[in-house]
This record gives sequence, C-alpha cells and structure tokens, in this order.
Amino acid sequence: MSAPAASGGHLRSQVVKRSLVVGGHKTSVSLEETFWVELRSIAHNLGIHLSQLVGSIDAERQHSNLSSAIRLFVFEFRSHNGNGEPMSPGAQAVLSGAKRHMPIH
Repeated sequence: MSAPAASGGHLRSQVVKRSLVVGGHKTSVSLEETFWVELRSIAHNLGIHLSQLVGSIDAERQHSNLSSAIRLFVFEFRSHNGNGEPMSPGAQAVLSGAKRHMPIH
C-alpha cells in the first residue's frame, strides 16, 4: 500500500496558526485548515462569533491544550450532529456556554 503523493509520498499537515481574542485575551491557535473550516461553520450555524465558541471550548476544556480541545469538540459535534446520539456533557456545556453569550438581535 503506497502513501498519498503529497510532497514526495509523505502526508503533510496543513496547520494554520490564527490569532483570536478569547475571554478578552489575545491567543494563537494552530489547527489544520479542515478544522478551521468546520469550526467557523459550526459557529455560523449556531449564530455566534467564532471567538465566542472558542471561548466556551476554552472554558470547558480539561487537561488538554486549546487546539486539541477544539479538534475534539469539532469531531464530536460533527459525528453526533444529525444522528440522534447525545453529545458528551462537556460538549453540551460548550454549546450552552457559547449560546449564553449570543448577541441579542
């Protein structure tokens, strides 16, 4: 079985570092582009700002760095979205926290 032909046959991670203001503090987060796209999509579909969602993930994470916590949240949200299975209490807390800070229209 051969490896994909991305850069000489090696898999390449397309990690993108972005700066965000989370909880009033500027921070940098490094994620693969796919996770950035999905995270923005989730925030958009919830009607909240990306920084609100990341802030809620940051507030609820336990024992992991922020980038890892974001990846886990995106994975869980996408794998449970639409299949009827409940999300973990941590992921539900992230959504509740993010929605508490929704702008009033």
